[in-house]
Amino acid sequence: MVVGVLERKHVHADGVVYIGKEANNIDEQELDVKQAQLFVDVGGKKRKVLEMPQKEAEICGVGRSMFQANKQRIREGKKIDWKTPAVERLL
Repeated sequence: MVVGVLERKHVHADGVVYIGKEANNIDEQELDVKQAQLFVDVGGKKRKVLEMPQKEAEICGVGRSMFQANKQRIREGKKIDWKTPAVERLL
């Protein structure tokens, strides 16, 4: 038995699906199945780029100025777009 103040359970929706005003047989309709969420280790990616030597970056096809600019952005705590071709080659 739990004693105390009860609180509401907060629910966060991933999205909304419009079903219309006549939702007969809703339990028989297929739902849009979404893929599992992917959690990215951003700290690990940042560490990898910061620890990478210039030679290795050049082998990956990333030029010196682009590599140094990305390292500087990480050091300054600025946002990095992890989907750019240069960053993807580094990782």
